[in-house]
Amino acid sequence: MSDSPRHSLSRRSIVRSALAGGAVMASTTWGTSAFAQDATPSASPVAFTSTIAERATGEVRFNAPSSPAEQGVIDQQLANLAEKFPNITVKFEPVAAEYLTKIQTDIAAGNAADIFMVQNEYAQDFMSRNVLLPIDDYLAEDGVNTDEFYTPLINAYTWQDKLYGLPKDWSPLGAVYDPAILETIGGSFPADWDALRTALQTLKDANGQTALSMTPELPRFILFLYQAGGSILNEDETALAIDSDATTQALDYFYGLYKDGLISTPADIGADWPGDAFAKGLSSMVFEGNWMFPFLDENAPGKEYAVAELPAGPAGKGTPAFTQAFSIFAGSKNPEAAWVVVNYLSSQEGTSLAAPLGLAIPPRPDLESQYLEMFPQRKPFLDAGQYATAAQYGVGGQKFMTDTNAILQALFADQVDVETAKQQIVDAANSDITVES
Repeated sequence: MSDSPRHSLSRRSIVRSALAGGAVMASTTWGTSAFAQDATPSASPVAFTSTIAERATGEVRFNAPSSPAEQGVIDQQLANLAEKFPNITVKFEPVAAEYLTKIQTDIAAGNAADIFMVQNEYAQDFMSRNVLLPIDDYLAEDGVNTDEFYTPLINAYTWQDKLYGLPKDWSPLGAVYDPAILETIGGSFPADWDALRTALQTLKDANGQTALSMTPELPRFILFLYQAGGSILNEDETALAIDSDATTQALDYFYGLYKDGLISTPADIGADWPGDAFAKGLSSMVFEGNWMFPFLDENAPGKEYAVAELPAGPAGKGTPAFTQAFSIFAGSKNPEAAWVVVNYLSSQEGTSLAAPLGLAIPPRPDLESQYLEMFPQRKPFLDAGQYATAAQYGVGGQKFMTDTNAILQALFADQVDVETAKQQIVDAANSDITVES
């Protein structure tokens, strides 16, 4: 996954990237049907073909955030592509930091790369500005069926009935914890808010240490909002829905855990992000995504951990889900060659090369079995897809993300109370978000 507050500073240790703005939630859910699409598991990926590739030529620039591990996968993907289609040359330009800022600056200057990554949180901001190239005609000519991908991933990049990208991967949030805590808290991971609070208090009473590390940011607050039955936009995205009792309930619970010393921020305990705190033994529980696991493999090899779905809230289970897409710059001078690259990277062949890295779940249901065979311990993450809500932020969302993060940080610093924080978030939504009627 790319750099984003979805990773709550977490990914900055994997891809040195900055916290970039964000923000509205659409109420699009990854319902049961989304992860029950018909798919034929394939032991060996279907060989990639492209009609357009037969005539496409020239150089394509490709920007993406990249860690050393991801660089190796991208190198392999592009080497395979070059072998298949030597008339297309890809110039890969990894971006080490401030990825969202860079691509928006390049777009404004008119010199953006032909291909770049777009996070689903900000997709509507990009699509509404006509800076991405619609790819529907290319899909039709190359016979690419969007049913090959999870429906919510496609929906995240659809604007006014046109598609503006193909998904790379996705991840919900889940619980990653030290299995040793189970003996203290009764043998099972907490199933709901009440059980979570009780478990956190029990652990603190037992050893004096705060067990759960979280950051006061929208992509973490949002999980409590969903679990309380709330959202930022209504279901059809025609009106704001943030001014609700669910928002108050979520703020009360999230801040209440912190106020009572049951949550620590990474800064409180000398860590860079929650995953860093867990790797160093400064916390025994985090709510993070798939990006946690490669980080642990690299920074805490041999550390024991277990995985669970997040505790349910008053309205039931809930988690945000995050994705990113390969999108083409509307100003690309070589759009056909750019399409061939996008098509390959998101194809079964291209995606299967990235799957073993384990940073996220493949975007294609036909690779589910491959993912679970490689990472059986992560089944709770895949199971969360049955109720996860796509973190789709609306037009103006980047500013709302920035404003809401500041409000949550002020709340945790005791500069405002819950009632004031809620009103400030509502005011920010009204000011920042443009609702498309």
